[in-house]
Amino acid sequence: MQIETVQTDELEGKALEWAVLKAIGGSWPEGVHSTWDKAGYLITNLNIFLSSGGHKFMFIAYLDERAPSVGRSLPEAVYRAVVHSVMGSWISVPVSLLKT
Repeated sequence: MQIETVQTDELEGKALEWAVLKAIGGSWPEGVHSTWDKAGYLITNLNIFLSSGGHKFMFIAYLDERAPSVGRSLPEAVYRAVVHSVMGSWISVPVSLLKT
């Protein structure tokens, strides 16, 4: 399997969800299915702070205010914040996930 190291704040789609699952230990709890359910679960259980960023389609989420993560949607920002807080600014991801 080929691996590529990418910035956490550039992760999206399947690669981002893969990284979140890796950061939280493997799987979503039962009953948590949609993107919004998953973001809500993370916000509630990890005490994530949120901001609109003052611009349309710009959301900011962070567990540590010194390391905010930005996304085009609230779930994207929340997912990136979780990955950033657990795994850092750079993460090694299977290349196959980056192309989907």
